[in-house]
Amino acid sequence: MKRSVLVLAGLLAILLAACVPSSQVARNVVPQLISASPPNAAGDVVLQGRYFGGGGEGSYVLLGANVDAEGGVRVTPANWSTNRIVFAPPERVGPGFVFVVVGGVSSNGLPFNLP
Repeated sequence: MKRSVLVLAGLLAILLAACVPSSQVARNVVPQLISASPPNAAGDVVLQGRYFGGGGEGSYVLLGANVDAEGGVRVTPANWSTNRIVFAPPERVGPGFVFVVVGGVSSNGLPFNLP
């Protein structure tokens, strides 16, 4: 009787351990752009959103692109965090959309025109 209780307890422990969720980082998350401010007093543009990652290789801001994220000017921001990007806009960027590209994956676009 004792042995069968121990075996049953062991099987229950194995079953419960198999049900514990694993903590894996999702690699298929699309960056989401929520807002794009016009240049502030310092001349910087601030983008707010989610899932921007940490910047780095393959990550940039695209200004003046069309609605399909084609064309435009690539900008490499000096300040990049998972939910906020700050950069000085280049000169002579026409009206269009702004996108955040993270590891080759483009965010949604927001209409953006530099004054």
